[in-house]
Amino acid sequence: MRRRALIGSSILGLGTPRLASLALATTRGVTEIVTSDQCPYAMAQGPEPDFVLTLSAELFLMLGLQVVYRFLPWPEAEARGQSRTAVAVMPIRRTPPEDDLYIWALTLFDDPSAFGTLGAPAPDTRDAARRLPHIAVIANSTHNGYLREQGFSELLPGGSPAEAAAALHEGRAAAWFSGVPTLRTGLNVIRIGRPIFENPVWLALNRTTDDIMLPTLQDAYAALEADGSIDEMLRPFLGRPA
Repeated sequence: MRRRALIGSSILGLGTPRLASLALATTRGVTEIVTSDQCPYAMAQGPEPDFVLTLSAELFLMLGLQVVYRFLPWPEAEARGQSRTAVAVMPIRRTPPEDDLYIWALTLFDDPSAFGTLGAPAPDTRDAARRLPHIAVIANSTHNGYLREQGFSELLPGGSPAEAAAALHEGRAAAWFSGVPTLRTGLNVIRIGRPIFENPVWLALNRTTDDIMLPTLQDAYAALEADGSIDEMLRPFLGRPA
């Protein structure tokens, strides 16, 4: 990456790990990002920085803002993002009920979703996947909702990626439908089909936020995109061609 956020003394971790979501508050040049342990999007612990937090740090560093992370459960993070001035939420999927709750600042990336299997070839189309006996999904996820909208009924909802992976290993599910980054990190031997759809992942701001100017934030993202930094950062996770 041509620009590199300083993941070190200028970026501090707060809160406890193994929780669930992301929001951001800016005071006196410090941006607080409240996030979850969503491997590999946002991780509380690990030897390598995750790509969503790295991207967010890069963006706000370009705006001259220091970054501090705080991990909270997703409902608490959303509540914080909706109730506090100068707060943002990410990574967040935009749904109609939330349209009026935030300023939707920018799409960070389009998250490809696909079917993954252990041994058999993974389905590349919805029609091919309909022939499978059971498909693992995460309950209350966009992937679960998408397949149900498409008429899939033989789904095995689980509470976490670990539960979906267990359903595959134990033979209760023939495939797992999720984001490609999750599939890549969920199992070492997983086979991944072609993406079925892409789910935009957003940076959303509190509706009363006025000290982070949208054009400035969008210009920073455009600069990272223009010099290839965005592609370089996302390619290993999203599977984009070099």
